[in-house]
Amino acid sequence: MESGSSRPANGDQRMAELTTLAGLMLARADDITDTVMTRVFEQFPVYAGMVSRQMLRDSVHDHVVSAFDPMARSQKADLRAAGPTGRIGAADGIPLTVFMDGYRVAFRVVWSAIVETARDMGMSADACLDAATILIASLDAFTREMSTGYRDELGRQIRSEEQRRSAVVQALLEGRLADTNVWEAAELLRLPASGPFVVIAARVPEVGRHALPQIEQGLGVLGIDSAWRLMHDVEIGVAALPGSGAQLDRLVTALYAGGGSRVGVSPPYDDLRSTSLALRLARIALHGAAERRRVVVFGNDPLSAVAGSAPDIMPRVARGILAGLDGLPAQDRMLLLDTFGAWLDADGSAGEAGRRMFVHPNTVRNRLRRLEKQTGRSLSNPRAIAELILAYEIDCGTRTALAEAAAAGSRSGSA
Repeated sequence: MESGSSRPANGDQRMAELTTLAGLMLARADDITDTVMTRVFEQFPVYAGMVSRQMLRDSVHDHVVSAFDPMARSQKADLRAAGPTGRIGAADGIPLTVFMDGYRVAFRVVWSAIVETARDMGMSADACLDAATILIASLDAFTREMSTGYRDELGRQIRSEEQRRSAVVQALLEGRLADTNVWEAAELLRLPASGPFVVIAARVPEVGRHALPQIEQGLGVLGIDSAWRLMHDVEIGVAALPGSGAQLDRLVTALYAGGGSRVGVSPPYDDLRSTSLALRLARIALHGAAERRRVVVFGNDPLSAVAGSAPDIMPRVARGILAGLDGLPAQDRMLLLDTFGAWLDADGSAGEAGRRMFVHPNTVRNRLRRLEKQTGRSLSNPRAIAELILAYEIDCGTRTALAEAAAAGSRSGSA
């Protein structure tokens, strides 16, 4: 390039020089490939553990040829190999950053070879700039296509793994996991092979929507690993509780913070093969969850569990116990029951219940007397109060379910 670099070159001459340069670079393809290989393995030894030397050499050689063969024939760069290269790299588990580091090394080697070859052939400055422009544009287009192929394959892998995880969770929930598959399932779900575990059942707001968005990440921050399955009516998770029982309290706190959905949690269990039974208990706990107590752990609140254990029968039981309230306006009926609930939550203190409801304690007492009169059950009779508590829990669950159904209908109507 020494003698010819200062002279102007017309378009035909520059094209001829580019064609000559490309031909000379193709003739040096083997040497360029060897230099790239040496530099890559020197600077990034990680390549040695990720891909075979021969496979990498073939790939580099193909890249060099695909960069200069179109230039030698005055054609645009051939990008057909870019996408498959990215997909193969993702399939082999090579990080994209490692790929890009390799391309940067290769570009420096190729550019040094271009400069050396251009100088030897006395290439004009204009033609040399053209070669640089073409090479940079080709590299940019190639890496863009390669990255797209890489991301496509990575997305496919993620979807495939999520589908496999979802299928394993489904098998656990249905009790279809063979003994020999327990360890494999635990590894795939990123769960320990032994418990304690709990099953979480959360009511979805509508079909296809998550009940607890981001809950898997949120529990992960607490050191609680979990795997989830979205179904038409509930979102179900299997969570591993490391350490002491305090982790269950932390999980319940996270579930309260995860959204406004009602949630049922099974009691802890140790064997993944018992997940299907735990799911049934979590669903029972879910039926017992209501607006005032959205997260229920089976066994921690026996009354709510009993209230939700037979959703097709229990509402009839409640209607029989509370039949005396049927003649009241709906607002009065709800007021009496809500006052009763506040009184229960206040451990039977009219003063504390009044404080929570922002009314005078005598108002609470008057409402409770009305409840006794309407239902024919005295709050001083242990059996009568037990029946009222059960009916109240059932009624709360029914009201919550009706409110959720109405909200879902409203959303579907507006859509």
